[in-house]
Amino acid sequence: MFPRFFHEPFNMKKNIYYFLFLILTGVLAAPLQAQIPQMLFHAELGGDEMLPPVNTQGKGLVSFLFTPDRTKVDVGGMLIRLNGTVTSVTIRQGKTGETGPVIFDLTPYLNDRHIIGQVTVPSILLPNLLTNSVYVEVKTTAHPTGEIRGQFAFEADLAFKSLLTSDQVNPPSNSNAVAYGGILYKLGLEDLIYAFAFRDLSSAMTSVALYDVVTGQLAFPPFLMGGATGGLIQGFIELDTIDPDFLKKALDCRYNVLINTVNYPQGEIMGKLEHVGLFGSLAPITSFQQIPPPTPPVGIGFSSSTPSFDLDSMTTWVFTNDTSTTSVALHIGEPNENGPQLFELSASAIPGLYVQKYAVTEQQLTDFAQGRFYIQVKTAANPDGAIRGVMKNTMRRGYAFDLCGVQMVPPTSSDALGVAVASVDLANHFLNYKVITDGLASAPVDAYFAQANVGANGIAFHGMPLTEPIIAGSHEIMAALGPIIENGGSYVQIGTMGNPNGEIRGQVRRGFTCPEVVSATSLEQVTEVNVSPVPFNDFLNVSLTTKESFEARLIMHDILGAPAYVQNINIVQGEQNMAISTLQLPAGFYSISLEIPTENASVLLKKVVKTQ
Repeated sequence: MFPRFFHEPFNMKKNIYYFLFLILTGVLAAPLQAQIPQMLFHAELGGDEMLPPVNTQGKGLVSFLFTPDRTKVDVGGMLIRLNGTVTSVTIRQGKTGETGPVIFDLTPYLNDRHIIGQVTVPSILLPNLLTNSVYVEVKTTAHPTGEIRGQFAFEADLAFKSLLTSDQVNPPSNSNAVAYGGILYKLGLEDLIYAFAFRDLSSAMTSVALYDVVTGQLAFPPFLMGGATGGLIQGFIELDTIDPDFLKKALDCRYNVLINTVNYPQGEIMGKLEHVGLFGSLAPITSFQQIPPPTPPVGIGFSSSTPSFDLDSMTTWVFTNDTSTTSVALHIGEPNENGPQLFELSASAIPGLYVQKYAVTEQQLTDFAQGRFYIQVKTAANPDGAIRGVMKNTMRRGYAFDLCGVQMVPPTSSDALGVAVASVDLANHFLNYKVITDGLASAPVDAYFAQANVGANGIAFHGMPLTEPIIAGSHEIMAALGPIIENGGSYVQIGTMGNPNGEIRGQVRRGFTCPEVVSATSLEQVTEVNVSPVPFNDFLNVSLTTKESFEARLIMHDILGAPAYVQNINIVQGEQNMAISTLQLPAGFYSISLEIPTENASVLLKKVVKTQ
């Protein structure tokens, strides 16, 4: 069993409040350090995702980790408990509940149950992944039209923006006030974070409300404002107090944000809550990010950016509540340096709002992905820059890795294998993960994340749920663990009844190192196969000799690959004779195969023809 020395719990909400206070009020003077996220997607496969659903125990997990230039993906995955032998693994275009064309074939990268390789991918892959329009489908000899399927999901947080103006209120309030900001959901967090910058409200704010535009009902009770300071509203909404479908509805643009004031108790300004996109950005613009920061701190703002579907252009919105703004510009550079200006954004008719759509090169898209785009706002009093904000996108630092006995310290002789994906948000608050295993000596009795480098055993910091074959969860982490995980200083270990100190282990990283253990199958012991008569009509006789006994099934497929006859059989050591009644089969071409689903193995016995 692993040592139960978990890190001390801490008050995440208190820490985030403090973090927000520092970031959004400009008290924190140190420059931000670059955090490099990765484009990581994963799909969990099952028969229930097929159209129509397939009754199977088969499961799978497949991950795509893009290279920085987005031309290749490192593929990792595992397929287990299938009813038949895999005949194809394809990546297809289509949303959940749809079928679509093949984008590319993964079958050449399949080695027994393991999928590993680097693939040069077509340009249409990433845009479709970013719109939840890519799935993986696995066909087998038992289900030639598909046994399991899974939709790819992006390892990213969710951000929603909103521009609030008086003309969106019903009836319009005719106020000059404007607000801009949004709501952020970090994967694993039990709360929503909201923050809005505002200007020119007519009177004291009394509440902020969120309305469902379809039902007209409040999404949750209004936030009662005791007074917003510095032109900023910020706080938390607890997820367990609101509609459990809130995030789904928010993605469907179901909500309006409404600010009520003393002069306008029914609403002074309102705006639609919109998703910035899976590869989008919503970020504060503050004094402390400016180099050097002005004294005293001045103003605050927000930016949001959304790439186009084809990823060849981007639209950026910037709002500042400083009425003395002279220019708003997009720059490129690391967070702790001043970089060159790309262009100035155009002022809109709405006070404080600047909007620009612009083309981006492949390199500029990489710069955006890696946090090197930033907004700088200049004022008359601060001509070199008053406030600045890195255009942080919603991606997380992603990891895809495998687990095996070889990585244990000391190594075990287990043939079991695991494949995992994990991600950490850029603020180092939450770890999310999913692991699939196969071939364990028993059900897991222990599973955990621990801190130690390769070749060393360390202290566990998170106990994982003991589910199989897939373990999934999230964990609130100490901020110091983020860099440790990023630098390869953590691992996942799973123990079983026969191996309570650990059967398999995997270092959390970007890469696969475990060898696929392909054991000899019982079918390799089969010899002297005879099928008669050929051609056949009412019956077929199948005889064979084997050196061992095993459970199998005899399958006949028609010319299109559909199963036409299935018979479960117990093969006994020595000579075996089987009679098949074929009266109900139509005339045509057939193939006869012997399969052992538990070993993911099959062998073609004979191709035959039935006559009338």
